Amino acid sequence: MSASTTFLFLLAFMVTVVAVKHGDWNNLHPLAVDNIAMKTTIIAVLVYSTVVIIHDKFSSDIGDHYLIISYNIRFLSGTLAVTTMSLILIEPFGWLLLIIWTMWLVKVIINLHEPFHNFDQLIQFVQQYRNQYLPH
Repeated sequence: MSASTTFLFLLAFMVTVVAVKHGDWNNLHPLAVDNIAMKTTIIAVLVYSTVVIIHDKFSSDIGDHYLIISYNIRFLSGTLAVTTMSLILIEPFGWLLLIIWTMWLVKVIINLHEPFHNFDQLIQFVQQYRNQYLPH
């Protein structure tokens, strides 16, 4: 079972539990009560699905750096969708997951910008860019 299938199964299960928790779907109660969490979940699922489709279709044409970025976006959007659903179902546990997700987001951002931690490397990168792309 792939990660995408597992994610979709978990998300479908959580949506079912939200439906049971809120009663009927006729008045769209989860969207009314948990407006921000539900919208965040929907956007995160759309981002996750888009990245999965792009990754599957163009993975052979994409460079290694962009593959790492796409994996991180896929991971973060998938876990954000599950985290916001947890926020709706079990609020204290959801907040804990949201804090953990935020710390993971910061870690991913720092790891993606590792080459720029050293100021000398940043200056060297800017000079290479200037020499390569800007006319003299």
